[in-house]
Amino acid sequence: MANCTVDECDKPVKAKQMCSMHHQRWRRHGDPVVTKVRQSAEPTTCKWVNCDRFTVSKGLCSKHYYIYRLQNVQKMHINP
Repeated sequence: MANCTVDECDKPVKAKQMCSMHHQRWRRHGDPVVTKVRQSAEPTTCKWVNCDRFTVSKGLCSKHYYIYRLQNVQKMHINP
């Protein structure tokens, strides 16, 4: 099996004579050797009343997101 054509990469070829990682970079950025750091969003506070913690998901902190998930799971079991 052939190896990736990018310098110093010995991973097996997935497509376009590149390994999976370099092929994805080429598709996303147009260059297989580019590495871009994702921009993180400005931290926001939890939407729950009187909570000043930073959000994790869906505008809620980890504690309140856990409660939100439990409530949705219970609804799924009640209303099949």
